[in-house]
Amino acid sequence: MKRLLGLWRDTWWLWTGFFLMTIAFSAMVGIFFLLLLPCLPVPFLYFAFCRYDEDGNEKADLGD
Repeated sequence: MKRLLGLWRDTWWLWTGFFLMTIAFSAMVGIFFLLLLPCLPVPFLYFAFCRYDEDGNEKADLGD
């Protein structure tokens, strides 16, 4: 759980922007854009488990 909170702490603005853009596109272009909302947790979980340790801190050895 700390991994998810660590990623949210560092990138809340990005995920909020993705959510708001999806809502805006669905209102302007078409309702099928709402199908993207269930897809957003997939990359969120991927980055949380790959880039953050058990304590919610960003891993330091990513480029090595």
